[in-house]
Amino acid sequence: MRAWVLIVAVSAAVVLSGCGEPLEPAPTAHAFIRAGDRQIGATNQPLPILLEIAVRDQRGRPVAGAPVRWGSDANGRVEPIDPNTDRAGNASARWVLGATTGPAEAYAVAAGDSIAFHAEARVLEEAKPPLGVIAPLGFATFDGSGEVVHPDFALVPERSAGRLLALTPYPNGNAAYELPSLFESAIGVTWRVPAGVVNPLVPAPAFGHLSDPDLVRRPDVGDLWLYYRAVIGDNTVLLTRSSDGVSWSAPRAVVRAPNHELLSPSVVYRGPGDWLMWSVNGEAAGCSASRSWLELRRSVDGEAWGAPVRLRLEHDGLTPWHVDVQWIPDRSEYWALYNAKQPGSCTTPALFLATSPNGTDWTPIRRPVLVKGALPIFEHIVYRSTFHHEPGSSDVWLWYSGARFATGRWVWRGAVERRLVGDLLAPASDLRTLRFVPPPSELIDWP
Repeated sequence: MRAWVLIVAVSAAVVLSGCGEPLEPAPTAHAFIRAGDRQIGATNQPLPILLEIAVRDQRGRPVAGAPVRWGSDANGRVEPIDPNTDRAGNASARWVLGATTGPAEAYAVAAGDSIAFHAEARVLEEAKPPLGVIAPLGFATFDGSGEVVHPDFALVPERSAGRLLALTPYPNGNAAYELPSLFESAIGVTWRVPAGVVNPLVPAPAFGHLSDPDLVRRPDVGDLWLYYRAVIGDNTVLLTRSSDGVSWSAPRAVVRAPNHELLSPSVVYRGPGDWLMWSVNGEAAGCSASRSWLELRRSVDGEAWGAPVRLRLEHDGLTPWHVDVQWIPDRSEYWALYNAKQPGSCTTPALFLATSPNGTDWTPIRRPVLVKGALPIFEHIVYRSTFHHEPGSSDVWLWYSGARFATGRWVWRGAVERRLVGDLLAPASDLRTLRFVPPPSELIDWP
């Protein structure tokens, strides 16, 4: 690491006021680490926790506007978020580790102090999780929280890490950070930001929020289309496209509907001229509504969409809230994975699968794929989830999102599970014996 030496010359003269009284010298400031030291991370990836320093004067008061110089050794780079301390006297940066394994060092220089951060870079190997075991996942989100919701899967076989997830951070349920982001994985367990990608993929709106990303690959062309929903007065589905997953086109609106009537768009590309978009209509009341329903739109180019057709998908007093639909070629049918809504609530307690030969007539499997409380991070909610079935294989990969209510806030996380097709499609069960206990708090704003 290059050593930085800061020399400060201080005059010994006492400055006098106009009345001959000595002025009190300005308090000397000092800097120290607030967060981000001693982390372990993956090579070529950002560390999950941001580097953060604080600058305080001798009385412990925040020093705002203090310049901060960030840097690192040759194995990695530091991306400043704050070149100067904010009003609270704090500044932060993102540390992206390099390709070399072993110890790494970064630094911040502020208020005459040079502060060192230490990390260890490792190659994180992946292995398939055992069948039927739900494993929590970690994501280095751009906000540093690791809290995520709305995962959506796409397979890109020509890439070395050919599994992609689009998702949004959701720290403490803060919709301001709910911005589409992209991650990649070799098999689906260890997720990293792809090389060259800067999350979020799209800028934050001036007001309102973004949600529900849906990632589509055209295998005959090899490009990626990302649909997502903007909630800005009404519901608008926006589209951005990329040929390499790094550079994305300017978003453009492709579908609009009144608020709460266009949730969780899920798009399937069957071939030139054959596009389908399923979404959920939550009625004008949204969470307070007594029901919701599935809708289908069609398009010949993926941009101009026809009017929605209402579909039937409900059972046991439950209706769909967020949905992921995929075409399963080796079974010649569509599958829909959806979290189910109870009347008047969006704290969805269970996740279900339905099948359809044509995308319009759906048969729900009344045996839940996942229920809240299946693991601690999903104690109170299971939410929008996604999946992948390799043609000819005997298993299905599922990537879940959900939440628990703890210390007065919702904490959102992701997990992965591998299930046998036969288990997932097992005969229906009687849900009358399944009792969903109300959570300790209801969602006021929902993702």
